[in-house]
Amino acid sequence: MSGTREAVLLMTHFIDPMIVGHYRRLVSESGGRDVFVLLNKTDDVNPSFHRPPDMKVFEFTVDDLRALGYPFKGRRIRDKDIELFSFTFWKRNPNYDRIWVVEYDVVYTGLWSELFDHFDASPAALLATSIHRWSVNPSWPNWPSVITPNGPPPDLTNYIRAFMPLYRMSREGYAVLDAAYADGWEGFYEGIVPRILLNAGLSIEDMGGDGEFVAPENLNRFYSSTPSDNTLSPGSFVFRPIFTEPGPVPGRLWHPVKPPQAVHRTGWPIKRREQIVHRARTLARHSMAKLSQMLERQ
Repeated sequence: MSGTREAVLLMTHFIDPMIVGHYRRLVSESGGRDVFVLLNKTDDVNPSFHRPPDMKVFEFTVDDLRALGYPFKGRRIRDKDIELFSFTFWKRNPNYDRIWVVEYDVVYTGLWSELFDHFDASPAALLATSIHRWSVNPSWPNWPSVITPNGPPPDLTNYIRAFMPLYRMSREGYAVLDAAYADGWEGFYEGIVPRILLNAGLSIEDMGGDGEFVAPENLNRFYSSTPSDNTLSPGSFVFRPIFTEPGPVPGRLWHPVKPPQAVHRTGWPIKRREQIVHRARTLARHSMAKLSQMLERQ
């Protein structure tokens, strides 16, 4: 890592044996990076699971998002603010130069250290996937969510989307976004993060694919996708469809991978009504877990 201090966050809303396996693999293949589970405690659907002692878990709740103090973003947990999950870690761990965030349903068919080390020399404030301009897919449904401190932009042609189930953010990138959100930026994070960083003079880079933000030596190297489609499909690293297992090609990123035997196969709810039902069920699970812990102590 050439003297650069990096953390790797395995982002999830539950912990079970599958997550333990993902975590231990990341630890063994981290290349000396510090690895943590970044747990959305508010939406934890498996609160009674007994975590192994070797697992480092950084928990956050909706109160931690609100404590960030932004006027619009982070008032509640929602899909358009998922990048804020890692902000809670960055705020309490400012000594890391760069932070990798890996969603629980991301799979790499190679050694994680090879992927991390490959971009060690990249100065990009943001490393992500499927980075593309508005003109590549103007029908992406989240473009209308973009709001600047001066209101909705009259022209979206210079806006850029980044797909971020896997990304690396620099300390400078976090600081710039923190200031921008405090100033009133709002919107689906994948549609505003790249523009904010570029406005501040920082750089962004695509890990693979075939777009303009990919270094020549990385063209189609680590994944494939179709940015002109809302689902980014066909490809290996997409929004939909859900894969039950990664493909056989080595050194390839796959998303979303959710084995059919996984107990918590369904993803985080997106629609408001689904979120309300999900939160009610989660609260019930938390209450049962606390009751079980109390009974165990007796």
